[in-house]
Amino acid sequence: LEKSIKFYRDVLGFSEGYHVDFSVGGITIMKSPEGACVELIEAPQFEVGLYSVGTDVDDLDETIEYLKKNGCQPIGEIANTTVGRQVFIKDPNGVRICLIEHTQEYREKYM
Repeated sequence: LEKSIKFYRDVLGFSEGYHVDFSVGGITIMKSPEGACVELIEAPQFEVGLYSVGTDVDDLDETIEYLKKNGCQPIGEIANTTVGRQVFIKDPNGVRICLIEHTQEYREKYM
């Protein structure tokens, strides 16, 4: 994880936003000067490398309904996490996209 933090910070000009520890790893948020964020995840169940692209949504149920009406089906069921609820979709090229609805507590603390 430290190599990735250094790359995003020193090479791409991102700043370290915040870090959240979990029982089996953690997430470090890197922010670009323009406001883009990259979530660097360190956990034993994931290989190093691109796992998915993620985006926040205000209402996950509403977003899923919109996507279904436009021909995009979720991959699996909605999963509850320690910071909210999420589900994955794939873009036309097969890139996994995580749609996450954060809890109010998480939004107030980190966003």
